[in-house]
Amino acid sequence: MAFDGLVMSAVKHELEDKIAGGRIEKVYQPLAKEVVLVIHNEKTKYRLLLSADARDARIHLTNSARQNPMIPPPFCMVMRKHLEGGRITGLEQTGLERVLKFRIESVNEIGILSEKQLICEIMGKHSNIILADPDSDTILDGINRFSYATSRHREVLPGRRYVPPPESGKLNPLAVTEEEFRSYMWRPDKDVPLEHLLLESFEGLSPQTCSEIIFRAGFHAGITNQSAGELELTILWRVFREVMDSVLSGDFRPTLCYKGVVPTNFSAFEITRLSGSRCSKGSMSQVLDEFFSLREKQEQLKRSASVLMKVVRNEIKKCRKKIGIHKKTLEQAKDVLTYKIYGELVTANIFQIPKGAESCELVNYYDPEGRTVVVPLDPQLSPAENAQAYFKKYGKGRKSISSAEIHLTAAQEELSYLESVSTSIEQAESIENLAEIGAELIKEGYIKPPSERTKKPGKQKEIPRPELFAAEPELGFEIIAGRNNRQNDYLTMKVARPGDLWLHAKDIPGAHVVIRNPEGREVPDVVLQRAARIAAFYSGARESSKVPVDYTLRKHVRKPRGAKPGMVLYDNQQTVFVKPYNPDKD
Repeated sequence: MAFDGLVMSAVKHELEDKIAGGRIEKVYQPLAKEVVLVIHNEKTKYRLLLSADARDARIHLTNSARQNPMIPPPFCMVMRKHLEGGRITGLEQTGLERVLKFRIESVNEIGILSEKQLICEIMGKHSNIILADPDSDTILDGINRFSYATSRHREVLPGRRYVPPPESGKLNPLAVTEEEFRSYMWRPDKDVPLEHLLLESFEGLSPQTCSEIIFRAGFHAGITNQSAGELELTILWRVFREVMDSVLSGDFRPTLCYKGVVPTNFSAFEITRLSGSRCSKGSMSQVLDEFFSLREKQEQLKRSASVLMKVVRNEIKKCRKKIGIHKKTLEQAKDVLTYKIYGELVTANIFQIPKGAESCELVNYYDPEGRTVVVPLDPQLSPAENAQAYFKKYGKGRKSISSAEIHLTAAQEELSYLESVSTSIEQAESIENLAEIGAELIKEGYIKPPSERTKKPGKQKEIPRPELFAAEPELGFEIIAGRNNRQNDYLTMKVARPGDLWLHAKDIPGAHVVIRNPEGREVPDVVLQRAARIAAFYSGARESSKVPVDYTLRKHVRKPRGAKPGMVLYDNQQTVFVKPYNPDKD
């Protein structure tokens, strides 16, 4: 993935068609390094996004809504002053440089028509958005200001002369001749892959584009200049020229490729070397908007999941510590019955034990062989008081055991619940799903609820329903899966009917899965297998090759009073072993 010179050229070509001649109505700065221009042209409004973010620098039209700050940043105010009401008269890109300049005519504060230049430099961590006055060649402002203390090449400060980014020293691929191309590809002093020579010789080409050119030429990825002869260079030049001619003619084929649901690559041209991947096509702006919107959602998902996971892992750690303490208490109290025996033996022999004795050897009538036992005594106490002391220790120890057993069971149930929440967070595929999990953790007391001041006004969103997966529709069955504990409860206790089939990975945190069976028919094995594989996939054993999945009728599933969300008991189950299956692949 790279916003290279070819992508910039495709964006320029699209913008010339859609916004050239348009009027800038509004300027917003939703993020520190991001500007959005609202442009009206031929009865259509466009939103042009310019980003100088070090990681996501780009420029394209967007349909994504953005929340703007209540108080506009200073750079936004400067942009509004000079650009709002202005008309875009032209766009300029030199060669395949990743610099796009907008010429904008507007009326200044004294009513005179003047021209401003908006310069968008897409250069990784050196990216910038600069507003300049071309008449005086001075900078009005830059979204990334810096002085010579930061850069030896130039300053970007109001009032300073605008100096373009340093030249790369590479050739313009749009104007190169075949002779120049061959001379740069044939280096007798080097033996390096041809795609590396393409990258270091021509401006505006990304590693991805160079790899694509090599692939289209029919060469393997590692072919070097020393192993390439005249024929190979002729073929490479032809493919290279075809790509550059397409740029010159504006014949772009913007493409977005995915791995699953995650976008992985975008290009101004079809990526033939990834022909096996799922790809979509559209305008260059549509491709870029989709790529960065989806990636932003994925990153937001990761951030939100990380926050929730930190809470859950901390609670799991506490839970395991409590379990350890209760187990230790039970271990220490295992001799509590001995105190009762000592008390009863002392009571039975009370008149035979001299006062002030430190111990006594008594026949243990609880021992089948009738062996004696030495009972320690407190010489400060009478035999009767020693017996009562042992009975008191026994009573205290018995209460301790009872309490520890109760708390141990509760802690183990809580751990099971928290592990199920952890699995739900790991497998969450939407912000809405994580929001449900967050609400669940608030309700269960693991997260402090937001104060009334920080709560967002408006109607609370309805809880998303469990996911429905069609299961052999011609057989008339539906498979429904919960994606978190709240959905699991809703599915099992509200949606499912007594005759429906209920499934869950055996002894593993995971989703409740239900096969709807309103007519009470026998569930075909193909449906049962598919539902079981879905239950295995949405469980903590997703990566296993074979997972045990229990299934039983819904009427055999019950929720104990006071149980945590998603926690149920069931019986009359049978078990199948299946390979996890991702239903999203359908």
